[in-house]
Amino acid sequence: MQIRRSRLLFLFVLLGSVLFWYLGGAGLELQLASLANQPHVNSAFQDPITGKSDALLALICFSFLTPMAAFVAVIILIFLVKGLEAVLITLRGPGWCSAPLVGMTLLVGLYASSQLWLPPSLYGLGLIARAYFVYSYGS
Repeated sequence: MQIRRSRLLFLFVLLGSVLFWYLGGAGLELQLASLANQPHVNSAFQDPITGKSDALLALICFSFLTPMAAFVAVIILIFLVKGLEAVLITLRGPGWCSAPLVGMTLLVGLYASSQLWLPPSLYGLGLIARAYFVYSYGS
């Protein structure tokens, strides 16, 4: 019975994604265009001979490495939550508060260090958006 529920959930997520893409695709395309036209990535993938293949290589690497990085981040978060839970239980505290505590600490740390990680992230997203446009529509 769980297999049917998971297949039904997958079908709903897939249909919702397609519907969102169809109805809100123009807005997403405009946002991608604004990312791709940033001054520091505007000249990427402009080589007339290898530009399109470089863009495809960037898209392939992004599509393979992003899920792996997300998986590693989730594993690290699980280890942090379980480690803090073990410490809290040892100190006779409630173990259930380890996940919210790790989550809040992560959010505060990300907000405090946003000046360090936000510009490189926007640069990377701009490169991927530029690679998408170069590969899909040409330079």
